[in-house]
Amino acid sequence: MFVGIDISKLSFDVAVLHDAAYHHRHFDNNSGGFALCLTWVKSFKSPALFCLEATGIYGLALAKYLCQQQQKTIVANPIQTHAFATMEMSRNKTDKADAKSIARYVQHLDNQGLSDNALYTPKDPDFERIQFLVTRLDQLNKMRTQENNRIDVSLDKAAVQSVKAMCRFIDKQLISVQNKIAVIVKYNSQLNKQVELLTSITGLGNKTAWAILAYVGDVSLFDNAKQICSYAGLNPSIAQSGSSINRSRLSKMGCARLRKSLYMPALVAVRYNPLMMDFYERLQARGKPKKVALIAVMRKLLVLAYGVLKSGIPFDVNYQN
Repeated sequence: MFVGIDISKLSFDVAVLHDAAYHHRHFDNNSGGFALCLTWVKSFKSPALFCLEATGIYGLALAKYLCQQQQKTIVANPIQTHAFATMEMSRNKTDKADAKSIARYVQHLDNQGLSDNALYTPKDPDFERIQFLVTRLDQLNKMRTQENNRIDVSLDKAAVQSVKAMCRFIDKQLISVQNKIAVIVKYNSQLNKQVELLTSITGLGNKTAWAILAYVGDVSLFDNAKQICSYAGLNPSIAQSGSSINRSRLSKMGCARLRKSLYMPALVAVRYNPLMMDFYERLQARGKPKKVALIAVMRKLLVLAYGVLKSGIPFDVNYQN
C-alpha cells in the first residue's frame, strides 16, 4: 500500500493507493491531524509506505511523527517527484492530484527496488536548530535592509530616531542568533566537520556554510551535482523551437535563499580563489557578460560544496593537477 502526502502550511492531503484504487482524505497539519491520518491508513490493514516531499519545515513534524510510529517513510526530493509527474503528463494541479502523483511515485520507487535506500531517518536535533536559526538570520537581514531604507525617506526627526533604534535592536539580534549557531556547531562533531569541509573552499565563510547546511539539508537526497544545482535553480533553462533562436537563461526554479547565499561568496571567490578566478576569467574571455560568469561561479561553488560534503575530503585547489 502506497501513501502519497501533499503538504501545505495548515493542512495536508493524503492519497492511499491500495489494490489499484485511490482513497483520499484531508487533515490538519498538527499532532491531532497526524494521529487521525495514521489511524485512517491503518484501517486498510496493509503494510504502508509513506512518501512526502522535502518542502521545508511544513512536512518535517509529520515525517518525524511517522518515523516515531515505526512507519516506513520517504522524504522525496521535489525535483524528482515533479519530474515523475511531468513524465506522466499530469494535467491537473491540485492538492489531491499531487498526493495521488506522489503515491504513484513511491510505488514506482518500490517497483524499482529503490524504496529501502530512500527511507527517511530523522536528523540530529542540532541540525534542525541550525535550519530554523539560519532562516531567522535571513529574516533579520531582510528587516535590517528595510529599516535602513526608511532612514533616507523619513523627514521627521523622531521617525528617523525610531528607525535607527530598530536597526540597533536588529543588529543585536543578528549577533545573538549568530552566536547561538556558532555554539551549536562547536559542540556537534558532525556539524563542525561539515562546516570545516565547506569553509575549506576559498570564498565560503561560516555564514555561507551554515546556509548551505540549512537549505540543502541531507546531501544524500541528491544523486549528483546536477541535481543539487537544479534544486538551487542554478541550472540553465534553454528555449528553442524549430529554427527560432536559442535562448538560455537561469531557471530560478529552486531555493531562492540558497542562490542568494552564494552571491557574495562568488564575488569573494573570483578575487581570492585561484580556481574560481581562472574559471571566471576564461568565461569572460569567451565573451560571457560579467553577471553570467558570476552566476557560473556560484554554480561551481555549489558543486564544490556538494563534492566536499559527499566525499568528506576538504577542498584542494591543486586536486586536478
